[in-house]
Amino acid sequence: MKRKLNKVMVGMIVTAAAVTCMAPMAYADDEVTLTYCTWNENQRDSIQATIDGFEAENPDIKVELQITPWGEYWTKLEAAATSGNMPDIVTMHTNQIERYVNGGVMAAMDDLADYDETFSYDNYDEGITDLYVYDGVHYGVPKDKDCVVLVYNKKLFDNAGVEYPTADWTWDDLDDAAAKLTDKENGIYGFNAYNNDQEAWGNFIYANGGDFLNEDGTASGLDTPEAMDAMNFFMELNEKYSPSKEMQAEVDAVSMFATGTVAMQTIGNWQLSYFIDNETIKDDFAIAMLPSTPDGKRSTISNGLALSIPADCKNMDAAKKFVAYASSQKGMEEAAEGPAIPCYNGVDEVWAEAHKDMYDTQVILDSLQFGKQLRGSEKKNEWGEIMYSYVGKIFDGTMNVEDAFTQASEEMNEVLTQ
Repeated sequence: MKRKLNKVMVGMIVTAAAVTCMAPMAYADDEVTLTYCTWNENQRDSIQATIDGFEAENPDIKVELQITPWGEYWTKLEAAATSGNMPDIVTMHTNQIERYVNGGVMAAMDDLADYDETFSYDNYDEGITDLYVYDGVHYGVPKDKDCVVLVYNKKLFDNAGVEYPTADWTWDDLDDAAAKLTDKENGIYGFNAYNNDQEAWGNFIYANGGDFLNEDGTASGLDTPEAMDAMNFFMELNEKYSPSKEMQAEVDAVSMFATGTVAMQTIGNWQLSYFIDNETIKDDFAIAMLPSTPDGKRSTISNGLALSIPADCKNMDAAKKFVAYASSQKGMEEAAEGPAIPCYNGVDEVWAEAHKDMYDTQVILDSLQFGKQLRGSEKKNEWGEIMYSYVGKIFDGTMNVEDAFTQASEEMNEVLTQ
């Protein structure tokens, strides 16, 4: 569904800090240099492959790739917007796009066919495309897509004599297997139920028919039986089969699985690249689809990044020419060796072929068929902070699910109705 644009302007953060994501210094008059900002260090090589292909066809345009860690990226991008010194091309996230559009910061991108006659938004997944559409105007071109899968340790399954997960697993099968695999006295954990909405507990809520917000985004969706029942099941997994709260607080989920002591956990497909070269786990990890609910409902949270251009871009034609190229079948095929799944229809098959010797990429292609888009909104920072705060209380044991989700919903609704 195409979203309506709120005309209220959004204030941008003013900061005196040095800005990494910013426009370049001027170069020779006959050559344009574009800045392309992202946070994805593990995509450096694949993005550069697309840049190299573009520069070979457009020798008068150079593209400078700037990578800033996620934790700093948005602060520096807002500082650049405030100073009027935005990069030419930015990687945009569904959590952030609405506030940038409402702030008048992003350029409309409905004319890319003028730069590449083969360009069409029909070439991308409609659900992801629509995440970047407001009032019928496109403010981002889908770059890549993702999903969440079940990653498991084959060695621990073999040691316990437990059969590997299959596509017809339900939550009951997950629970049964985790019980057989868990040996806390010897530091073996059947399932790592950690605190992350996109990669962990949110998938259980979505599969059970729940959501963070109601359908039109005007109220919390946490105070529903579907959300509460799913979260209660997830927290049972946490209590019975997971590393201690102290361990989870000290070690992130990716690193925890890489220790070889966790039999199963959910994880975003973009994280799998970290296991491929890890000496402890590289020969032992495999993936499966997320289990369905006992009554057969299945979902995986799917998100998609986009390439966007600031409205005040000083190199608009060159920037649009690059985005059109990077978003083309050729541009995305050049990036298919990287960890991100290209969003151009059919190129995910090229990506799957390139990675099939690393893990079962068919699992990811099958999982994407059950993808449900991650919810974002202009006020996501505000209601999200409330949600995460109360979920934290559930994980630290100071509140039960029902009380936490009820109180969180009351506070979220105050934000959402303002």
